[in-house]
Amino acid sequence: MASIFGDFEIVGLAKDSEAPGVFLKAKKPIDWKPVDLGNISLYSIILRKRTSRNVVETDEMPILRRLMLRLFESRIKWIFPGAIIYMITKRYLT
Repeated sequence: MASIFGDFEIVGLAKDSEAPGVFLKAKKPIDWKPVDLGNISLYSIILRKRTSRNVVETDEMPILRRLMLRLFESRIKWIFPGAIIYMITKRYLT
């Protein structure tokens, strides 16, 4: 994590004790220059895997996940009961 946020002044960095993850408190310096992340494999929420590319487009996500995302962005989601929405969200969108 320190290498990803190497261009920031890290005030605090702690592991999350309840779930996988970290808490970060950082300050952006006045003379900020972005760090090169090309050699760091980041986790893509869209693809659900590690990727070395910086930007991932939604058309690269699996087709079923893309369809579910479009469904939940549309107005048609209001015809489904809340329990079904919750179940589909947990299965396909998290």
